[in-house]
Amino acid sequence: MRQNLLSKYVSGQCFLFSLLLLVALLRIQESKAQGLCDAGSQRGEFTVAPTSGCAPLTVTVRNTKAGASNINWDYNYQGQTSPTYTQSLTNTYTKAGTYTILQAGSASGTGFTACKTVKVLDTTQPNVKVTACADGKVKLTVVDDSIFQQYDQIEVQWNDGSGVNYVNKGEPLELEHTYSGTGQRQIRVRGVYFSGSCNGGKSNDYIVTLNNIQLDKVVVSRVESRADSNVIVSYAGVQGAESEVLIKSGGGNYGGTGIKSKVGGNHQITLPKPDPNVVHCLRIKTSDVCGNSKESNEVCTTVLRGTPENERNVLGWSEYPMATGFVEYRVLRNNVVVKTITGVKNISYIDTDVECGVTYRYQVIAETKTIMSVSAPVEVTAISTRKPGTITQALVSVEQDGSVSLLAVPPVLGQTTSFKMFIERAESGSNDFKEIGVMTNNNRYTDKTAQTSARSYCYRISYENACGNRSDPSEAICTVWLQRNGTAIRWTTDEPFIDNVGSYFVIKLNTNGGSSETPVGFNTTYDPRADDPNEQEFSYQVRVRSRNGNFLSYSNVINFRREAALFLPDAFSPNGDGQNDVFQVKGVYFDSFLMLIYNRWGEVVHRSTDAAQGWDGTINGVRAPEGNYIYRVEIKDNTSRPFVKTGTLLLMR
Repeated sequence: MRQNLLSKYVSGQCFLFSLLLLVALLRIQESKAQGLCDAGSQRGEFTVAPTSGCAPLTVTVRNTKAGASNINWDYNYQGQTSPTYTQSLTNTYTKAGTYTILQAGSASGTGFTACKTVKVLDTTQPNVKVTACADGKVKLTVVDDSIFQQYDQIEVQWNDGSGVNYVNKGEPLELEHTYSGTGQRQIRVRGVYFSGSCNGGKSNDYIVTLNNIQLDKVVVSRVESRADSNVIVSYAGVQGAESEVLIKSGGGNYGGTGIKSKVGGNHQITLPKPDPNVVHCLRIKTSDVCGNSKESNEVCTTVLRGTPENERNVLGWSEYPMATGFVEYRVLRNNVVVKTITGVKNISYIDTDVECGVTYRYQVIAETKTIMSVSAPVEVTAISTRKPGTITQALVSVEQDGSVSLLAVPPVLGQTTSFKMFIERAESGSNDFKEIGVMTNNNRYTDKTAQTSARSYCYRISYENACGNRSDPSEAICTVWLQRNGTAIRWTTDEPFIDNVGSYFVIKLNTNGGSSETPVGFNTTYDPRADDPNEQEFSYQVRVRSRNGNFLSYSNVINFRREAALFLPDAFSPNGDGQNDVFQVKGVYFDSFLMLIYNRWGEVVHRSTDAAQGWDGTINGVRAPEGNYIYRVEIKDNTSRPFVKTGTLLLMR
């Protein structure tokens, strides 16, 4: 190890001198607490120039120790026991910092050391932020970092003939300066040292475009109270500035809301849920980063209230507080203007054009020459105590399936969009009406429980509007009941509509699907014999026309049938005289035919399936004896219904 150390310090000198120097260095190593700067039996002497300056800094050293030899230098000694030596008398420092120069040598056989310091100063440009504010003002902020801390102060030149400003440690790090005119400006910034050969850091130029922001140009144009209690403020903002809503409620003082925006141009900002029952006045406070601020014009909310009274809705609202420049109030109902009021103190309106039970949505807009204040919507449901009029147009009619259809036209007085109709029924001739159904927002009803083929039913209808007011029952209207009366048909005379009967029509419905009708005027009976005598079975229905011609009603349908008829003689005389020579059946409305003739012992003596062929009084071609015989005739009528007729006949010669 010693041999290694010796090789560092010997440079062509004698071995003895090197040995002495080595001993001195070994002693220095044993005193680590003091370092090499304070070790050795002698002190070295040297000069360094310069001792401070800006990076990069070149220094030159010169030994001033008499009799010194074997001199070495460490230009960045940091207290280590094994320095890095050089014999060069110059060194260049490229980085800022405080450096220690170590001199090591020997004189008179004794080693020596000495140290001096050199301060290298940084020239890095300070970090700053330049912001253009309103009205030509510029704000410069120095970043408080390690670069700033190494300088004694920061020099700022505005380059407009106004001189130089400085930012010192311990003072605010912001400077403001106001330029005149518009366009771009150059600001030069550099760090400064108070002492030493380094005058200061490198300067840096910042180009800033002056801002033509005019904070007093912020104008509120509209305030709208919403149904959700939020308030929307519409205004023209300034780009690059911050806008905050200020509020004054119920005559108090203005205060900030903390609701801000940095959007320029036409913009809306929402104020969440202030008390909807209180008038709020609002302003927009606009500020820039330099602390400049202006407040806009004032706008106030409008509070609307609505109350329903009998057949009218009463509205009242807050008087707009800024009478100067006031133009009008506009009252809106369901988004349509229904009233315009020009007097600022006229703050009420009565709406009489209302329908009971209907909900109306009102708003009031207060307008001046520059602003608009829209109230929150208020919904009012109209009320009324007036009884609706009695229903004067209604009818009942029997459907093909036997159910009863009822149609009623709502009354003119007290009619509402939403309504109910109550249906009462009684058997014809009875006044015991009972409620059987309710129609909601509908004027048609079907009674499926009526037995319209058995009787007539009478109905009454009551109308109830949306406010729960019910009319008196209408006049009774009754179904037309059609029934057979012997060989004729007849029907009831109760009127099926709230109007007199104009005429009756009898409709004949054929089995083949066809129909025909016969007007019968005011008659209430009809004889089907006037119809096709060859048709055995068909149906009838009566149609009734009201006197005013607006309504038609139908009766129930009945089936009318003509029974098949057979005509047989009691005796016949097959003697060839042309009178009653054949026993023959005559009849109507039958299709199939079978005739059997029995003798007194029950034997069939004649059989025929053709009604046109009778019995000629012979049995197997032989004349039958005179006397009584029994006949049996079996037929099926035109509707396939079977029919049998038996009896006795007398054969005479």
